[in-house]
Order: sequence, then structure tokens, then C-alpha cells
Amino acid sequence: MSYSTMTHALVSYVEDHLKSFDIKEMSESFGFSEMYLRELFLKSVNMPIMQYCKRRRMIASAFELLHSDKKILDIALDSGFSNHESYTRAFQKIFHMSPSQFRIERPLIGRKQLAKGVFGLDSLGSKEKKEKKEKRSDDIMIEQNEKSTILYGIRKIEHGAYGSNAMFPICVKAVSEYLGDDVSYAYIMAATGAAFRLVWNREEWDLSNIDIFHTLRESNDIYQYGAKALGREFSFLGREEGTTKEEFAAYMKKTIAKGYPVIALGIIGPPEPCIVAGYKEDGDVVMGWNFFQEDPEFSLETDKMDNGYFLCDTWWENTDTQAVMSIGAKKDSQCDNKCIVKRALDIMKEREEYSYAKGIRAYEAWKDMLLLEKWFENGSTFDNLFSKLLVQNDAMVCIHDGRKWAAKYFEELGNRFGDLQKEYCRSIEEHFNNVSNIAREMMSLIGDWNDIENMEKNFADRLIREKLGELIDAAKLEDSKAYEQIKLFYSTL
Repeated sequence: MSYSTMTHALVSYVEDHLKSFDIKEMSESFGFSEMYLRELFLKSVNMPIMQYCKRRRMIASAFELLHSDKKILDIALDSGFSNHESYTRAFQKIFHMSPSQFRIERPLIGRKQLAKGVFGLDSLGSKEKKEKKEKRSDDIMIEQNEKSTILYGIRKIEHGAYGSNAMFPICVKAVSEYLGDDVSYAYIMAATGAAFRLVWNREEWDLSNIDIFHTLRESNDIYQYGAKALGREFSFLGREEGTTKEEFAAYMKKTIAKGYPVIALGIIGPPEPCIVAGYKEDGDVVMGWNFFQEDPEFSLETDKMDNGYFLCDTWWENTDTQAVMSIGAKKDSQCDNKCIVKRALDIMKEREEYSYAKGIRAYEAWKDMLLLEKWFENGSTFDNLFSKLLVQNDAMVCIHDGRKWAAKYFEELGNRFGDLQKEYCRSIEEHFNNVSNIAREMMSLIGDWNDIENMEKNFADRLIREKLGELIDAAKLEDSKAYEQIKLFYSTL
């Protein structure tokens, strides 16, 4: 085994086992004595193994300070410390400030090359921070002859992450954190357009209604807004007729070898966004986070790394693996708020595209279908009714989650302006919060997912659907008011 390969193996093992690191288990895994392993690690990494492990845990805890609202004591306990005081002393030795100071000052934490083919989170000093802001590119070039590269430290993506269920924005936010970009989740939701969307197919109960693909035009261009939000380069490779596994693998290898995660559609389960954080066996096996990796329907296809990443060697055989994309090096400044507000108006504008009603017009199409009795006639099977219930739920979650973050975005925006613009933002925030609350009321009418049979019974009930229709009208009215206020606000920018 070459020197670089051994360093890769040693660092990868520690990074993968940070939370439960045991040097005895590591020595057994490598087949070395503990003494020889310590000597080999020191020679390879130029740092004692236990010091390295402790430092890496502290970096991970600093990342939590920046990107979570956990109490410092809870972060300390999660990091293996018995109390706040011992954690603070250890933290100050590395960062030269207390955890509370760190949370206030928000120094940069982002991905850094730890060894050839291994990336992880690290702190950026004042010089590095200055250089990162001044350079057009923070690209990291390395030789690409490794059969494997892995990016450690990317936050787990799952339903409920960041208090949201919008999969693409969750992926963008996790990537942005890993790359050291400090932006709010509300900003990501607004910049990607997810905060303002609603689409309804007039011809069928369509489970793809809320796919981000439908947000504006029928185009994959919508995905680039995640990169533009961060002022970063963007590239995209779709699975067309004739596209090969080798092309997809080469794209992922080239991107990840530079230290950038890949956002993919598919890999495990349906063609929804996920994060590919690494590869091995020259790309035949990929690893990362997927919203469906613990779903019994799909988990049989995968193994699991100790840090939680999935391992999948059937990613190409899954025909729902439809695209891979990259949010890469710094290119320009972040997307300005005038551009985001204009995008909100474009997304909410009433319009028809093919069979889809979009923007505020989607409410009308949604209500019409909900009250059209042919879809709910006697004899409707459990499966048939259940599929409609899923579409209904997607729409309710879309506006509940989306408008909640739209309100938060305008709250954040209002704090930057004078009285007139701030008043517009407050009004917009209020209307969007009203939509979110109406969606919650709609959910309560149908019932709880712990009792699906009762939910279906309620959903089939004409009186309940009429009440849902009234709430849809109320949500449409609040969205319309928000839209008019956004137009007035935009005119002042």
C-alpha cells in the first residue's frame, strides 16, 4: 500500500468513526498493534491520533454552534464532554474564544482537504477567511488518480431538517454549510423559489404536482437558482437516451475529487434530490445522504457507513436516477434580493402551462378537482383514494412549509430597510403566515397519519371537502394579497 493510500485509509477511518472512536477497534480493523498504529498515524498525519480525533470532534461541535440552535451544553455532551466548563476550556485552546463568542462572531467553517481523497470540515483563520472572500474561486485542484474520495461532515438530510420538508432546498442548505457559506434557510427557500410555488395538474391527481421541475417553465433550469443563491458555479448532467453510467460516474468523480458534493436526483428510491458525498471502486459505489435511505422499501439496496452515509452500488440500475448537478466554486456575489423578489412574482403569477395551473391560479384548479364528485364516487378503492390523499397532502405541506419560510424571508428582509419598505415586508409576512396557518387547519380537518383509514374516510366525506374548499379560497385570498404587496415592495427596490 502506498504512503498516500495509507494516509487516506487512516484519516478516512477516524473521520468515519468520530462519534464512537476506539483505538483498539481501529487496530483490530487494520491488523496493527496499537503502538504501531499510533506511530504510523503520527508519521502519516503529523499529529498524534487522539489529538487529531479530539480536534476533529471540536471542529464538528463548532459547526453545530454555527448551524443549529442547540444549547451549548447539549453540544458539549454530544461531543463527549461531561460538562460545560471542560468543553469551553478545550474549545478555547483550539479556537481562542469561547463557544458563545464563536456563535456570535460566526467565523467560517467549511470543507478542507484533510488528505489525498479525503475532505472534511475545518475552521478557516482570518487570513483564509479574507482570501476566501476576495478570490473568485475557492476551487481545490488535486490529482485525480484515486479510486475513491469522500467528503466527511455534510449534515444529514431528512424530512424535517431545518424545520422543513422541501427536499431540494434542504440539500442546497446542507451543501452551503459544508462549503462555508453562512446563509439562512429562509433565504435558500426564497432564492430557489420553493417558498412561493404551487402547481396543480387539471387532468389528474398528479403526484408530481409539487416537483420543483414545474415551478416556472417545464425546465431543469430551476435547479441553478440554488447555486446562484450562493454565488457559485453550477453544472448539470441529465439522463437522456444514450447517456451512460460511465458519463455519470465521471461527472461525480470529477466534482467530488475537487471537494464539492453532488446533488443527484434518485440514487436510492424515487427521482428526488439527495447528496452524493463520495465514491469508491472508481465510481461503482457512491455514498452520501438520501431522504429514502432508511425507508424499508428501498433500504435493502444499500449498506450504511458508521457516520450514517448510505453506500449504494445499484445507483445506475435505479432508472429513477435522472440527473446529477454541482454547486461548485465561488463565481459571483450572492443573488441579490431584488432578483429573488422578482422571481417570487414570476412564480406566483396566475398562469396556465400545458395542463398545469400555476401560481395563484393553482388554488382554483385544486378546489375544482377536490369538489368534482366523479373522483370520489362510491366504490373508490383504498389505493385509489390513498393516492389522491397523498396529492392533497403534498399541496397542503407545500403551502404550509413554503409560506412559513416566505414569511421568514420577508421578516429578515424588512429588517434591512426604512419604514415604508419595512411596512410592506411586515404586511407580506402577515399574509404568508396566514396561508401557512390555513394549511395547518386543512390538515387537521383530514386527520393524523397514524390513522390512515380515518383520514381516507374524512377525505371522502363531501362536507369535509367543501370545508377544505373554503379554506383553499381563504389561502388563495391571502396569497393574492401578499402578491399585490410584493409588487408594491418591488417597485421601491
